[in-house]
Amino acid sequence: MMQDTPHGSVILLHVSDSPEDVARAVAASSSLTGSRPGLRVRIIVNGAALEGVTETAESVTTQENTTVEACQVGMRRREISPDQLQPEVQTVESALTTLVDAQLAGAVYIRI
Repeated sequence: MMQDTPHGSVILLHVSDSPEDVARAVAASSSLTGSRPGLRVRIIVNGAALEGVTETAESVTTQENTTVEACQVGMRRREISPDQLQPEVQTVESALTTLVDAQLAGAVYIRI
């Protein structure tokens, strides 16, 4: 059963433990946006999971209302340059501040 979602509702899927968790987050996002019209999902990636958004990882393909965002702080620590990321992946300066700012603005946080 599909349910309407308040316009502008944001879900944060935080991925940091394993590169394989990026694919899990993309699948979860697809399920959420399919069952909740109007929902926006931001997949925030940092830590060891950053390897899951590089060119050598499994391809990241998202739905229209989903973004995948890699932490620049973590990228620098792991010596991953922006040109090593898959084309669909955006960057944020810091996963920590991005997650806090979004939650303070009313986003729902889920750890993957």
